[in-house]
Amino acid sequence: MDMFIDLGIKLIVSFFGLWIITFVTGRKTISQLTPLDFLSSLILSEIVGASLYDDKVNLYHLLFALALWTTMSYLFEKATTHFVKFGYLTEGRAVLLIDNGKLNQKLLNKYDMEYKQLLSMLRRQSIFSLTEVKYAILETDGSLSVMRKPEYEPPTAQDMGVAAKPDTFTVTVIDKGKLLEESMLGKPIEQGEIQAKAREQGFDSLEDIAYAEYGDDGKLYVYSKREVQG
Repeated sequence: MDMFIDLGIKLIVSFFGLWIITFVTGRKTISQLTPLDFLSSLILSEIVGASLYDDKVNLYHLLFALALWTTMSYLFEKATTHFVKFGYLTEGRAVLLIDNGKLNQKLLNKYDMEYKQLLSMLRRQSIFSLTEVKYAILETDGSLSVMRKPEYEPPTAQDMGVAAKPDTFTVTVIDKGKLLEESMLGKPIEQGEIQAKAREQGFDSLEDIAYAEYGDDGKLYVYSKREVQG
């Protein structure tokens, strides 16, 4: 009987402990999990699983393990948020596989992406030909984000008999006041040009910029810290 009571207490503590960890470290959907998040979940499940069925591991051991893991996860999450370069290093960067309709074979080889695999991911978005794709980005969670060429967007401009207006493709160039060297693999950032365009908009110091995107139309889209916080 004592064994069932002990098991029940551990289950209750584990349930609320996992809920607290999820709340403290931030809620994410499965599609948003990075490889590091996935490994963290595996380790956490091993900690809980081992404590439930190992008589040598008592309630205090379980509480200590959960508290320590929560602290480590929280500090790591904050570090990736506040230190931009560290965040890109640990969570990875998006990869531009198709740039303005052109395949980047070097990056396809680097990430072991075969054409049939790429086409399979495109078909899931109702795209059945590479000729329809203007930009394709391999996200850090392994999913593929796609921008079609304007003439293939539904309803197509060709069907309506009007001139197609292209969408703007942008990349992150400034994150929390830090000018990035390359936020997306395959799309290097011209830092001098970004600084010049920021000054044109009245930002002598990049520290005043919370976030900025640079589009293929040559424009810099800026969100100042005052605008974001306001």
